Amino acid sequence: MPTTISPPAENILAHGNITTQNLVSAGIATAGSAVEMNCEGVGSVKIQVTGTYTGALTPQATIDGVTWLTIAYPGVLYRVDAGSPSTTIASAADNIYEASVAGFTKFRITALAAVTGTAVVTINGARGVITGVQAIQGAAFDGTTTTTLRLLVGGTVRTAAAAAVAVSSVVNLPITSGRQVIQKPFGPAETDWVYAAATGGITNTTTAVTIKAAGAANIRNYVTGLDIMAQALGAATEVAIRDGAGGAVLWRTYIGTGGQIMTHVNFPTPLKGTAATLLEVVTLTASVTGAVFFNAQGYQGG
Repeated sequence: MPTTISPPAENILAHGNITTQNLVSAGIATAGSAVEMNCEGVGSVKIQVTGTYTGALTPQATIDGVTWLTIAYPGVLYRVDAGSPSTTIASAADNIYEASVAGFTKFRITALAAVTGTAVVTINGARGVITGVQAIQGAAFDGTTTTTLRLLVGGTVRTAAAAAVAVSSVVNLPITSGRQVIQKPFGPAETDWVYAAATGGITNTTTAVTIKAAGAANIRNYVTGLDIMAQALGAATEVAIRDGAGGAVLWRTYIGTGGQIMTHVNFPTPLKGTAATLLEVVTLTASVTGAVFFNAQGYQGG
C-alpha cells in the first residue's frame, strides 16, 4: 500500500478558503489584512487578484520571520496580463502578477490603508526564480509613457546646460526636443551664447564689459571663438578676457596705435571660466581715440 508523506506543518498555511503547501488565497477587505505565504522552498510566486475593490495592495517580505518590510524597488511585481512592472497592486480587477521571493522567509500581499470592497488575493508558489524578459524592463514605445518589454536605446532631452556630475558617473545621451542625438561639440544649441560688440565699440576706457553673465551653480561659461578689430588708436592697449569682475585673465592680445584688421580666433580647447562666474572683456589702457570692436561666442556647461 502506498505511503502518503505530508508536507511539514510549517508549510501549511490556513489563510482564507484555499490552503495547500504552495497555494494560499483569501479576501482583503480592511487595512492590515494580508494573504501570506511561507517561502521555504519557493523561488517565485504568481499572484492573482480578483474582485471589485478600491485601494492599493502592497507586497511585503520578512527574513527574520518577525519584521515585515515593504518591497518598494521598481519591478518587484511584474503584471503578466499587462506586460509592465509595478511596486503596488492598484485598484483593478482580475490581474495577475509575479515576483521573485528567493531568500525570503515569508511573503505577503497586504493592505496598508483602508480598502473599499474586497480584493481576493491568491498566491501560488514555484521553486524556480523568475527569469527571461521580465528581468529586463524596456523603455517606453516612442511617443508614449507605457513601459514595454522592448529594450530601447534612449537618452535625456536637453534644452539647457546639465549640472556637473562626479567623475566616472554614468550619464544619459543628450537628445534635442526634436529627438536628434546631440553630436555638435560641447553641448546642445540652447546652451550656446553670443556676444556682439556695442555700437561704437570700446572707446577710451578701462571699464570692463560683461560678455556673458554668470551661470547657475556648477555651470561654467566657455569661450570657443572671438572676432576683434580696432581703428587707429590714440594709445596702444592690451585687450583681455577676464574670469569674473576684475578676475584672472584667460586671454589677452596687444593692439598698437595703427589699429588691427578684423581677426578671428578659434580655441580648439575652449577658454573655461569658473562656475557661476561672469566673463568680461576689458581694454587695460584707455585708447584716447579710436575704438576696439570685440565679439565672442561660447557655451555654458558643467
